[in-house]
Amino acid sequence: MINLLPPEYRQRLKDEEYFRLVLILGALLLLFFVSLSLMLLSIRIYLSGEIDAQKILVERQQEEYNRENPLELNVKDLNRSVAQLAAFYKEQILLSAILQEVTAALPSEAYLTSFVYNSGAPGKISLAGFAPTSEDLQAFRGTLEQNPRFSNFFFPLSNSTSERDITFSFTFTVQ
Repeated sequence: MINLLPPEYRQRLKDEEYFRLVLILGALLLLFFVSLSLMLLSIRIYLSGEIDAQKILVERQQEEYNRENPLELNVKDLNRSVAQLAAFYKEQILLSAILQEVTAALPSEAYLTSFVYNSGAPGKISLAGFAPTSEDLQAFRGTLEQNPRFSNFFFPLSNSTSERDITFSFTFTVQ
């Protein structure tokens, strides 16, 4: 085929063809950048939604962690009750142990006729009994006074009026 068009016109056609090609490529490039920006925008919106959802989940977990659960409250109540019971029993005086210590200190010939624990005055005990001799009574008294749990003894003078067949009474406190 022979091109009969003048060279100026041919050049103008080539320039128009290049222009259309550049215009098409420019439109395609513009369309590419617009679609790329829309994709990046949608990814950004999706990720911000996911981040917000994760923040909400983290806040809920922190609230649940900060809130005391009922099991932990029950354990704390039980620990408090056990501590109160321990303090209560620690302050209690075991009368059976005291009675054992008193009877262990009592000479074999002597005996007790009365053992009174005064609950109004904590730890105050009154004893009454019989001792055949004053030596037995003095040995009993000395043994009790040596015991570190017993203090504040009060022996009336009436306990030392006779040498034989002594009916005695005295008081002391237990620590």
